[in-house]
Parts: sequence; structure tokens; C-alpha cells
Amino acid sequence: MRTRRYFGIWIGFMVLILVGCSKELARDEQTAHDYVKAQGYKIISTEDETFEYTLTKKLLYGSPESTPYQQMWGVQAVSPDDYLGKKITIYKFTVSNHPLEKIYLTDTTNVNILMADGEVIGGTSFPLKEGELLMGSAYSLDGRTLEEVTGLTFKEWSEDWKKRYGN
Repeated sequence: MRTRRYFGIWIGFMVLILVGCSKELARDEQTAHDYVKAQGYKIISTEDETFEYTLTKKLLYGSPESTPYQQMWGVQAVSPDDYLGKKITIYKFTVSNHPLEKIYLTDTTNVNILMADGEVIGGTSFPLKEGELLMGSAYSLDGRTLEEVTGLTFKEWSEDWKKRYGN
């Protein structure tokens, strides 16, 4: 009889943990969704999977694996320094009504929203063109290049980035 009671308590505890975690995820996802809409973009679809990582200096410089993180953080209005050691969650959306659609003559754009501590901290965008594989670096959430965001040439930005995050 005592074993059943403990088992029931354990099951109840596990349900509470799962419900609590799913509410936080749902709240963050809703925050990201609302933010995308507030930017004036029409959400076509939401990707179910999120991507999470803890931001470290190692992710920002020094290996081929650091390239996507450099590209992502290079087009943010916030400094990665403020988020070192924090968990970053990325929510992915396909949107329309984005500035990149005029440049690439396409109808949709991928948008990634970066969140930390329950708040939107930035995002990236990349055009989608049906039947074509587009390559290149991420744009800022509103479609600006690294040079437009930072006011630096790529060479200047690269040198500064290496000084800040290199060994």
C-alpha cells in the first residue's frame, strides 16, 4: 500500500514538472510568434523544432563550427558579450511580406528569432526561393547585411571579431 502511495506521488511530481516546462516553452514560442507579427511579417508556418545552445566564446570564434554563430551574432543589434553563458533558444518561422522578397524576387523568407531569459534578443532572416538553393550569410531580422548593421566592412568586422573572441 505504501509503495502505491509513493508511486502516485512520484507520478504527480513528474506531471507537474512536464506541465511547468511545456508552459514555459509555449510562452516563449508565443512571445517569438507575437514578435514576428509585430514586425509586420505574415507567418506562413512555424517550425516545430527549436534550437537551443549555451553561448560561449568558443562558439563565436576559432573553428569551422563557429561560422554560423559568427554570422548570426554579427547581424544583431545586441552584443554577444551580454549573453555569454546564457541559454539561447531559436524559434523558426516562414514568413511573407519581408524586405528580402523584393531583392530575391521570392514570396517567402525564413526568420529565426533568438530568445534568452524569456525575451526576444534579436533574429536573422534568409530568403527562400522555390527550386533554388540560395547560399550565403544570414541577414538581420529586417533584412540588413552585416555591413549595414555594423557600419564596418567585412574585413574590419572580422579583425575586430577576432580580437574580441579569438584566443
